[in-house]
Amino acid sequence: MDKPNSDEITLKHDGDICFVCFNRPERNNTLKLSTLKLLAKIARGFTNDIETKVVVFHARGKHFSFGADLRDIQKQAAKNLPLVIRRRQMGFGAELLKSIQNIPQVTICAVQGMAVGGAVAIASACDFRIGSLDCKVSYGEVKLGMPLMWQALPLCVQLIGPARAKKMIMSGQPENAKKLLDWGFIDEISDPEALLENTVKMAKLYTSLPPMAVQAIKKSINAYSSAFDHAVMHMDTDQFLLLQNSKDAGEAFLAVTEKRPGVFTGN
Repeated sequence: MDKPNSDEITLKHDGDICFVCFNRPERNNTLKLSTLKLLAKIARGFTNDIETKVVVFHARGKHFSFGADLRDIQKQAAKNLPLVIRRRQMGFGAELLKSIQNIPQVTICAVQGMAVGGAVAIASACDFRIGSLDCKVSYGEVKLGMPLMWQALPLCVQLIGPARAKKMIMSGQPENAKKLLDWGFIDEISDPEALLENTVKMAKLYTSLPPMAVQAIKKSINAYSSAFDHAVMHMDTDQFLLLQNSKDAGEAFLAVTEKRPGVFTGN
């Protein structure tokens, strides 16, 4: 696979394992629109890669990712683009998650520190997740007056069940590594300093197996578990656009940026 023409994400190959690394630690690996587009391009590139057997997603720095880059969101909003264009841009996240799910090879996500919002959605689109002892995961969209989008909700429900998914997504509260392991959101816990080493150990289990059989099983399980995802969630972008213009969303954004409690009226 060709290396990306950007330092937002780096690629490194070690034999039949490919490491896809978020590389903006100075910004807590927040995700710009350009980052998402690059990640989707990388994910689609594995379709014709016959050398790689396992793809590892990880991040440099203290945190996996704080999710969407609020500065980039403000920059995009300032362009005052037509609604039809904004709807297409907002729908890109679902395309990204589908491109990750469609990677033929086994995918493993190594999570350290905080993982928030869209970063959690990316992790949930992978086959397996390993969390460091210090990791915390939260869907923070609700705190901005927004629903979870990117058609990511079914992925969470499939991992931890409806009630726990409601707790995570509706409250926006971070959950720690032990609880995430007990719930089944992550598959293994690691000491922070050994996170990548233990991720490689898991990867080598799958590199030792016949790749065609492993990839056929993965494809069948994904097809079975996600058969109705798009049919049910196809309007989540429109829900987001509707709530984005609500008074509560405006108040939520101000409350977060000003670090104060919000005052919400249901308008």
